[in-house]
Amino acid sequence: MEATHTTETLEDEPQGGTYIRVRSIAEYFDVGLSTIYGLIESGVLPAIAIGQGARKALRVHRSDFEAYEAALRAQQAANPSVL
Repeated sequence: MEATHTTETLEDEPQGGTYIRVRSIAEYFDVGLSTIYGLIESGVLPAIAIGQGARKALRVHRSDFEAYEAALRAQQAANPSVL
């Protein structure tokens, strides 16, 4: 997955962008929400839940997002045939 958007998508996050919305991450990578939720559910991309029940929102800490993106880049550099 190569990012097709600039970091402007992520910089629009409130509170200086410490936590990132799932939708913003999906837009950044140009993938569906279900792809990002799958990464969260599998534990690949850590997230926190804010609220309870149906109104619960998930957020990803910026450092966790950056670590995930760095791991993707390293994996792709090591295995360029995966692209």
